[in-house]
Amino acid sequence: MGDLTAPVAAHVRATAYDLVLRPRRSLVRSTILSVVFSAVPLAVALVWVSLPFRLWTLVATVVIALAVVVGIVFTRLTTAFIGIDPVGVTVRGVVTPNRRVPRERVHSLVLATTHGSSVERTSRELVAFDADGGHLFRLRSDVWGDAGIDRVVESLGVQVTEDPRPMPAREFARRYPTSRSWYEQRGTYVVVGVLAVLVVSGLLAIETVTLFGA
Repeated sequence: MGDLTAPVAAHVRATAYDLVLRPRRSLVRSTILSVVFSAVPLAVALVWVSLPFRLWTLVATVVIALAVVVGIVFTRLTTAFIGIDPVGVTVRGVVTPNRRVPRERVHSLVLATTHGSSVERTSRELVAFDADGGHLFRLRSDVWGDAGIDRVVESLGVQVTEDPRPMPAREFARRYPTSRSWYEQRGTYVVVGVLAVLVVSGLLAIETVTLFGA
């Protein structure tokens, strides 16, 4: 008779990373404080102001939707990591899609220091490219820390090009346009601007109705 014993399925082993990075603890702490002391009081105030009117259901719905978004971002923040193993590089970002890049594709790294409107507030940027110059992933020191950027460079051990002088963030985006995240695209700025105008207009309308109603 044949063997009737079913074969035992092999267990999938978790990836053993040579290097694992987490977002800076100060970033997580500041996010929690911002939500507790800024977002929550603002949400309560909006609902409270809209209670005398029929708009309170709409305002409450918007507040709940924003709370869900904040919860998703916070979950991503606490579970984000960078993992480097002999086979590939795993990047689980906060607001960017997860990606797994074969290590053999990482051909070169670019290190740059950028700043916004204030020259004194700088941030280091790391961008990885393949042999054809294609963008692979991007890391920022304000999320992963300066020491974390240095550890990634040391772990990958590939060609590194470092810009000696700090540059504006716009100049960085112009030099490396493929490294832009979705929230740095012009379309995103337009959407955020329109939403901000709608929110402010709604608040002004509620305040006006309140004044005339009184």
